[in-house]
Amino acid sequence: MAYRTESMFFQEPNRGIVNGKVVDEKNYPMPGVSVKVKGSQLGTITNSNGEFSLTTKSETDSIQFFFIGYKSQMISANVKDFITIQLLPDDEKKLNEVAIIGYGTQKKISVTASLSTISVKELERVSTPSLTNAIAGKLPGIITRQASGEPGGDAAQVYIRGLSTFGSNGPLVLIDGVERDMNVINAQEIESFTILKDASATAIYGVRGANGVILINTKRGELGKPSVTYRSEVATLRALRLPEYINGGQYASLMNEALVNAKQSPRWSDQEIKKFYDGSDPYLYPNSNWTEAVLKENTWQTIQNLSVTGGTEIIKYYTNVGFTLQDGLYKQDETNKFNTNANIKRYNFRSNIDLNLSKSLTMNLSLGGIIQNGNYPGFGVGDIFQSLKVVSPIAFPVTNPDGSPGGAQTYIGWNPWGRSTQSGYLTQDRSTLQGTFGATWDLSSFITKGLSLRALFSYDRIAQTNNGRAKQFEVKRYLGKDPVSGEDLYSTSFREEQPLAYSYSNAADRAIYNEMQLNYSRSFGRHDVSSMLLFNQRDYVSLTASSSILNIPYRRQGLAGRTTYGFDNRYFAEINFGYNGSENFPAGKRYGFFPSFSAGWVVSNEHFWKVPAISTLKFRASHGRVGNDQISQRFLFLSTIKTQGQSYAFGPGQEVLHGMEENAIGNENVTWETAQKSNIGMDLGFFNNQLTLQVDVFSEKRQDILLQRNTVPAVAGFFPWSIPYANLGKVNNKGIDALLEVKHTTPGGLFYAFRGNFTFARNKVIENDEPAKKYPYLTGKGLRLGQSFAFVADGFFQSEEEIATSPAQTFSKVRVGDVKYKDINGDGVIDSFDQIPVGYPRLPEMSFGFGGTISFKGFDASVYFTGAARTSVFLSGFSMWPFYDGLGVNNVLTEYYDNRWTPSNPNARYPAIDVGNNPNNYVNSTLWMRNGNYLRLRNAEIGYTLPKRVTNRIGISNLRVFVNGVNLVTWDYIKIIDPESNDGTGGYPLQRSLNAGLQINFK
Repeated sequence: MAYRTESMFFQEPNRGIVNGKVVDEKNYPMPGVSVKVKGSQLGTITNSNGEFSLTTKSETDSIQFFFIGYKSQMISANVKDFITIQLLPDDEKKLNEVAIIGYGTQKKISVTASLSTISVKELERVSTPSLTNAIAGKLPGIITRQASGEPGGDAAQVYIRGLSTFGSNGPLVLIDGVERDMNVINAQEIESFTILKDASATAIYGVRGANGVILINTKRGELGKPSVTYRSEVATLRALRLPEYINGGQYASLMNEALVNAKQSPRWSDQEIKKFYDGSDPYLYPNSNWTEAVLKENTWQTIQNLSVTGGTEIIKYYTNVGFTLQDGLYKQDETNKFNTNANIKRYNFRSNIDLNLSKSLTMNLSLGGIIQNGNYPGFGVGDIFQSLKVVSPIAFPVTNPDGSPGGAQTYIGWNPWGRSTQSGYLTQDRSTLQGTFGATWDLSSFITKGLSLRALFSYDRIAQTNNGRAKQFEVKRYLGKDPVSGEDLYSTSFREEQPLAYSYSNAADRAIYNEMQLNYSRSFGRHDVSSMLLFNQRDYVSLTASSSILNIPYRRQGLAGRTTYGFDNRYFAEINFGYNGSENFPAGKRYGFFPSFSAGWVVSNEHFWKVPAISTLKFRASHGRVGNDQISQRFLFLSTIKTQGQSYAFGPGQEVLHGMEENAIGNENVTWETAQKSNIGMDLGFFNNQLTLQVDVFSEKRQDILLQRNTVPAVAGFFPWSIPYANLGKVNNKGIDALLEVKHTTPGGLFYAFRGNFTFARNKVIENDEPAKKYPYLTGKGLRLGQSFAFVADGFFQSEEEIATSPAQTFSKVRVGDVKYKDINGDGVIDSFDQIPVGYPRLPEMSFGFGGTISFKGFDASVYFTGAARTSVFLSGFSMWPFYDGLGVNNVLTEYYDNRWTPSNPNARYPAIDVGNNPNNYVNSTLWMRNGNYLRLRNAEIGYTLPKRVTNRIGISNLRVFVNGVNLVTWDYIKIIDPESNDGTGGYPLQRSLNAGLQINFK
């Protein structure tokens, strides 16, 4: 320990009071240092000048000094003079912190690439079966959107730094170094989760690196006695938001209003409308609440997980088994002998073994297995939710008096309750086997120090079987009671009932991956060097392909390399490359070279740096070229033909022969899609990194994007599907992402942390092979990917005079109360030339998240908010457009009903009601566009960890209980559907969950 007295400047303090100052290794004052009397609650922290004053109980007390990242100090309280304590950095711990990078690890201080990580604790706080939903809003550079909450189909779309191409924008996901699905892995299995964002981090993956890379490493064994962890969670689920529809009485009144608007006689009398309202005759004048009939208010899920880890100097092991059950929202008919609700049951198994065969040779074996059993109604989720929008509340009752599904000739087979409970069921069984074998040979004793050889081999097999037991329910209409006998009368059946049928389908895929890696890492004084050279090959094939082309394996192989240099932990440089080949392209164009270069400068490690408050200041820069071969079709350089439907009979036997036609025209010049990526980053740490800030500015120029030609004229004679592809597309993408973190522990033991991240990514289409347009504003060039074009609504027509004096609208006859549009080109006619770019893309350009954690004496609480901005949603579809399929057809939203145009409500939000489809009102326009920005309370959790004195008595090492919630509150502008839902009026809703659980550790 280092301290000195300075009695010449200060008078001796009173007995029991210790005064002093804390400085760092450069003798700069250290504010915020924890100063505590050992074994008591007495404590304080140093002020902005590093000074403190602490009252002790006795001169025999010991005083402790703590600061994150520095070695702790302890002195005797028997000090008479003012003292100065010097804390020294815990350099060994700081310098040895590692980051996960492509094909290996690297010391954090030497990382020059742009990457983001998240702790497993943050992932566990979002209780969800799909990992993509757990990372939403938690990482800078990540943009996600979850459109459905259906069990087994609730995975979110994940994008790294937005969109950059017309085709696939999904990132490469590697689990333990092998390309795999991230949605079937439990958060409890994960050791580290890393996002690679710039060219320096992803160029090493060559052809697969253009869209970014997600690296997930699973947990491995630890030295020591067996440690058992059991985690149990049970949650209640509720639809986050469902559209609200009008009741039967309102619907009948609206039908009359539509007829009056069309200058026709009303259909329903006041007495009949009253019956729809009061339910006095529910079978002839029904008031069916289809949402209530089909969907439950609450359902449930459970996630169970058990892991065992331990090991010796020779062998270490980690084993995990998990079970996940998520039940759906569909109600069931208790008379059925089969389950028609949607649900999944997933069983996870993973075993990782590391074996030290000698001082220089280690081996590892990993086995993973996932079995998922899914159950669904005979009708698909899209069909069921479409029927909720299409069938009106007065069409027919949910069930007839005899219990059969209500029906009518207009809606044969559309009864929503019938579709969800009387249509049979479908089971989907999916199994995944994952096996990975690796070995590392340290060649330091044989060739040179720091040299090692690593090999990896993996085999994955995925199989799915679908067993359908579809059933057709009878459709008949209730006609009332026989006036004589009093018996119920029905129409003849519009469709007869059919028993459970049977259908079967299956699919199976197999993937083999192998790599061989040579590594060198060594330090020479203040110089650190490392190199890596790798060969890899992947073979993926569909085992149940239906054609000879689909049965051909997908194959890639290539080389990857990296060289790094660091001097004195201040200056760093790195070169990466990927050299990859794919059979998707013609000979001579199958291989691509993808290099990158990056550099870093840790300014805070310079000798001249004398800013004590800023403990870390680091600059990073990178530039490189990466590739993408994720295209919609294979072998685009080959021309193919197919048989026609037309035929002719030849010869005496009148043999029928079919004609042939072009299927696809090959292009022998197709090649890689490439991206030039640049990144400039800065890492800042304040007060010994208790507050950190990471900022990255990025730019990408994607070129040679494969597009099916748009400028080929029809007179060229191509079929639409046979037009060749070419490397024509160009898209630019740029933006910024940032991460701010605060972590601190007070002298009293209160820990608090804050984490906030922000991502902004904007793209621009440079070339899309678009034909010339009559007006410049009609072209997609210069706009964003997914840019919407629409008419600009200019209110509603309030009078016949206004209609007569306005530009002619060519969609249909215009009435008072219809939508009025702006004449963009000023030609006096509203037609397709008056559509302009409006709003923002559906995928948000801006994504963010922020939240905090606090813990004290066993209690902990956390909260996290996520949000998105610069995104637009277009409302559309059956329930948004009343009577689209005819008068009395289609459900009607309460939102529309309450805000429609009427003579007494001229400043309405929606047009006047019509008797059928109104092409003038229902075209894509700004009337239906909504601001898609939102802020969501994504998750909140409260937990309590029992004291050690309690857990030790009951034979366990740790016990924590907790409650949490997911998707608790959403603030947005839409209100009708969730802002993440697909355009229209939504489908299977996202879920709000309230979860209770416990975690027990035995050791």
